[in-house]
Amino acid sequence: MDANSASKPKLRYGDPDYVGARISFECQSCSLPDVIQGILVKAGVRFDFPEAQQWQRVADTVVVNDEPWNTVLDVVLARHQLQATWSELGRLVISRRLTPVATGPGKLGQLLAGLPPVPANITTLNSASRAIEAERLFREGLGYFFLANPDDSRLALVRFAWATRIFDEVEYAGREATALYMLGAAFLDLGQTRRAREAWLRARDFGQNAGNQRAALLSEVSLAYLDALEGKSPEAARRAAAAGLEFFRQVTSRTNLSSRSLVDQELDAMLVTLSGRLFFRLGDMETACQAFDLGLDAYTKLEDGARGIVENAVWLERCAELLGRRTEAQQAIETGRTVQRGARSERLRIALLSWMGKVYAESGDLKKALELQREALNALRQLSDRALETGVQWNMAHIQAALGNHADARRSYENVLKLTEKETDAFWRTQAQEALARLP
Repeated sequence: MDANSASKPKLRYGDPDYVGARISFECQSCSLPDVIQGILVKAGVRFDFPEAQQWQRVADTVVVNDEPWNTVLDVVLARHQLQATWSELGRLVISRRLTPVATGPGKLGQLLAGLPPVPANITTLNSASRAIEAERLFREGLGYFFLANPDDSRLALVRFAWATRIFDEVEYAGREATALYMLGAAFLDLGQTRRAREAWLRARDFGQNAGNQRAALLSEVSLAYLDALEGKSPEAARRAAAAGLEFFRQVTSRTNLSSRSLVDQELDAMLVTLSGRLFFRLGDMETACQAFDLGLDAYTKLEDGARGIVENAVWLERCAELLGRRTEAQQAIETGRTVQRGARSERLRIALLSWMGKVYAESGDLKKALELQREALNALRQLSDRALETGVQWNMAHIQAALGNHADARRSYENVLKLTEKETDAFWRTQAQEALARLP
């Protein structure tokens, strides 16, 4: 034996040139700890997975034939933001892979700039009580968000901002990730794409670090959607959409669904709808239709699911039309219209009508979108509601600007200014003035 080769240390997992023994392994929709255990048992490697119990509800599928075990393990770990390192006892320890938070320490204040501070009566409470208040504020925010009107999204934005701030202070990273995700969703509702992206970048990294897979994946898919709107990275968008759809199928196909909280169900409905929107954007109408069908069903099971039902109904109609399925298209939109007409109040009926128009605009049918905004404004003549009218005028202005009707858009933005001129909160005046400045 060569003296030099004899003195070389034996390579092991993690070393640059290490190639493990080849294994064949199949595990269909198994829990993640079972997948990892199966790979490492076949490799003959002793290991510890201290947080295995927390990952029992996460499923994965691995089918490999004659592949190095370390390559197989690396793929699985990367998919779930995990890492494997050697302990002093020579055991491979599986743990979360921490990623630097995208916006960096101290940047949360910048993200929340311009939003009201957390109410003083909450800031003086102890940590446990503040955490309880944050949960209440988060649920309040969801309630406003599902009312489907821009002015209610403004109120939701404030609640999500407060919840985010409190969760950050009490170091509840998992819940902070969820609150940040919804903060981004509210920003996007209000047309603030840059701040939505910042919130989702932070939510993704917090979710990964805290093991909140749902928030991390929602953020990943949302970021991919923003990139797709800008024509970037279709392959990354396809992977994100497929991951979102697969996650939804996994969490809803298990026999015991009682472990999913109401918030989980609401977030899962948002995720599968968002995946459908990505598939639509990529031109994969068949898969988009499947996702929207699942989204429609998911929202139908929720008490406050009207916004989501209407949204998925519009997308289903658009998909079916593009696939030449006119009967399906008609059935889909009639489902949405039935829910809109049967809303629990006249205010919500008008808000859903305007929301329906907003979804048509996103799907590319600007003419139909404008028609629905006008229908909503006509309905408002019978209802004195300045906040709702502000939201409808705001939606109208955006659609008019997208159509190139700049004079009409200017009038609508000016209507927003008139409707809010006496309000102490300058939010809408600022938004309208900025929008007017952007018009040619």
